[in-house]
Amino acid sequence: MSKRILAAAVLATLTLAACNNTPQAYHAHRTVGTTLDDASIQLALNRDMQQGLPHFITRIGTEVREGRVLIVGTVESPTQRLEASKIAWQIRGVRDVVNELQVEDPQGFLSYASDSRISNQMRVRLLTANRVQAGNYDIETVKGVVYILGIARTEEELEHVAYLAATISGVKRVVSHALLADDPRRLDRPRHASTTTYQ
Repeated sequence: MSKRILAAAVLATLTLAACNNTPQAYHAHRTVGTTLDDASIQLALNRDMQQGLPHFITRIGTEVREGRVLIVGTVESPTQRLEASKIAWQIRGVRDVVNELQVEDPQGFLSYASDSRISNQMRVRLLTANRVQAGNYDIETVKGVVYILGIARTEEELEHVAYLAATISGVKRVVSHALLADDPRRLDRPRHASTTTYQ
């Protein structure tokens, strides 16, 4: 994440905080401090994984939300999959690691292009959905599987986001690692988050 992207993220957080002053909205959004912490974790994560894992740039994607790290993509062996988790846990500030790496052959160009289309279409859907705070979610797609990381204000919103992803052409499965805004795991000690899968 570049300094320009980091600055944009901070600006977006400040804007959202100013526009959403209800208790529910406040708890759903990251604070400026949390956003900066996540950006720091993301930088360290990308640096360390690029050094420790082959083909990191082309085969692995990562997202960070409130100290929770999501890792997706493909690796060549179970050892590399374990190494990815180890690298993430060693970074200061990481509270949870969700390792969705698959041990299999890398994606071909057509598969990668399809995944990019799905992710972009999902981001557009989030931005245009009336019942969703798009800035609360991070999206990654690997071989037709959409992974969601983020914070949902309500159970209804959580289900609606999964529905938006599941109804995109080419999506095989939706795996949500999003938490509700009042979930105690957002402030609790490190522990593995539950996974919700939609087909």
